Amino acid sequence: MRYRLAMPEPHSHLFHVEVAIEEPGDQVELRFPVWTPGSYLVREFARHVEGLHAEDGAGRSLAVQRLDKHRVRVATGGARRLVLRYRVYANELTVRTAHLDGTHGYLNGAAVFPYVPGREREAHVLEIDAPEAWQVATALEGGPDVFTARDYDELVDSPVELGRHRLVRFTAGGKPHAFAIWGRGNLDEARLVDDTRKIVEAFAARMGGLPYDRYLFILHLTEKRRGGLEHARSSTLSVGRMQFFPRDAYEDTLGLVAHEFFHLWNVKRLRPAALLPCDYGREQYTRLLWWFEGATSYYEGLSLVRAGLVEPKRHLRKLGEALTLLERAPGARKTSVEEASFLAWVKLYRPDENTPNSTISYYLKGELVAFALDLALRRAGSSLDVLLRTLVARWGESGVPEDGVEQVAAELLGADAAREFFERHVHGVGPLELDLGLLGVALHRRAAEGFDDKGGTPPKEDDRRPPAGWLGIDLAPGPKLAVQTVREGSPAWRAGLYAEDELVAEDGFRIDRAALWDRLCERGPGGLVRLTVFRRDELVEVEVPLEKAPEDTVWLEAAPGAPAEAHAAFEAWCGARWPGAR
Repeated sequence: MRYRLAMPEPHSHLFHVEVAIEEPGDQVELRFPVWTPGSYLVREFARHVEGLHAEDGAGRSLAVQRLDKHRVRVATGGARRLVLRYRVYANELTVRTAHLDGTHGYLNGAAVFPYVPGREREAHVLEIDAPEAWQVATALEGGPDVFTARDYDELVDSPVELGRHRLVRFTAGGKPHAFAIWGRGNLDEARLVDDTRKIVEAFAARMGGLPYDRYLFILHLTEKRRGGLEHARSSTLSVGRMQFFPRDAYEDTLGLVAHEFFHLWNVKRLRPAALLPCDYGREQYTRLLWWFEGATSYYEGLSLVRAGLVEPKRHLRKLGEALTLLERAPGARKTSVEEASFLAWVKLYRPDENTPNSTISYYLKGELVAFALDLALRRAGSSLDVLLRTLVARWGESGVPEDGVEQVAAELLGADAAREFFERHVHGVGPLELDLGLLGVALHRRAAEGFDDKGGTPPKEDDRRPPAGWLGIDLAPGPKLAVQTVREGSPAWRAGLYAEDELVAEDGFRIDRAALWDRLCERGPGGLVRLTVFRRDELVEVEVPLEKAPEDTVWLEAAPGAPAEAHAAFEAWCGARWPGAR
């Protein structure tokens, strides 16, 4: 299997692709993937394919028959060589797709290259004909313009960046690494490299080394967004161009680096058996995404503390924000985290206004379940680190069975304790139980102090306003007061306020975000707000009786008087001093 990629007119957003197949037989079926590993949504990559044309080795045209949305068949007439040519429209700049313009090209292999069933395990060669002065960055072996993958999986698992990007090389853990950086922003390259080195070496120390010979970070600096996709020897990171300042924004960016890098073990070396082998033509289901994404999110934050990049108080604040999101999601009391994993194909990547009421993110709750499991394991004299390393050692080659995490937890916790934990936190929808006393940490709750209150911090000491009456809505970002979600069972829910309503006035007076919050404080629990809203361009009046706000805003802090053993447990957990120490 040999692929040739050209881009004679980058401004057209069209990749020109040629697939050459030796000894094709009487007919060949080629399939364009419908999804890409690590992103559980049917994306229909074939919709961007145009101009299919086939020839034999002598240049004679061959008939191309479309079988369905992603399969084509070519009758070869006994030719010993088949060449299929087509173009791919590439104007979607995400880590999962393909993008080409006058400044660069990027491609995730599943978005561009078809495969031949039965020949996936053969070596695949990629030849790249790039514009003059463009360079190629990829984890594939070879170069500068011809690369080799041991099979189709490796081809798809090795994204390619083309263009005049900056290539910043560095060494971490004794092995070569590089950033291929496209775009402009407030990035301090030397600082990012130094901090990434600390992340890499912190993980290497915990996991017993680095499972590759070299590693590539592809970094796209774009409009404000955050996304990443993991690969066996590389990752693609999409970061807002100004997300390197202030410090909170930069720490979020480092968290993305840590998350995708940690997938080296927890997705790329250790995978759900249910996803093996990968079937690029249909959905594959597992109930373990809460572990593979949730536990990775847990290690994302924890690793930054262990690497000395984030203060433990900041990490506790982030955990408090995550706990606040969980408290405010009615769907967490309906959908278990394993069911949310199973339904990823139709839920996580297709959210709507009712998503918080109907389900829960397996990233969010999975992170907190991993935290709870780590605490339980530490109380029993073990840790999540031990559990993870055991999983990798036992199933790193064959894939984790659906009950594999629970099996190892039972060995470390005891069968009864593990069964009770998983019934409550993974199979069921019971409230989260965190043994925070082990770490000398206390959990507190309060009511929200504004529409943008994310939790994680104590109440404001200088706020003398009376408690706000509870409306029960989440507002969309932006200047308009657009309702994003109406929480099930809330006053707004019962009064008939709808998602997508635009709030324009209260009691006849125009309002903005601050004015609406002032009215809620003024009227208080038991009061009434008279809202004027635009609903599908029609003015509608809605009266909402307010209630007492739930204490669904969470923060964590050092517990006063925590014993010395808790201080030691905290430091063993995150590698930093207990935050209450003087």
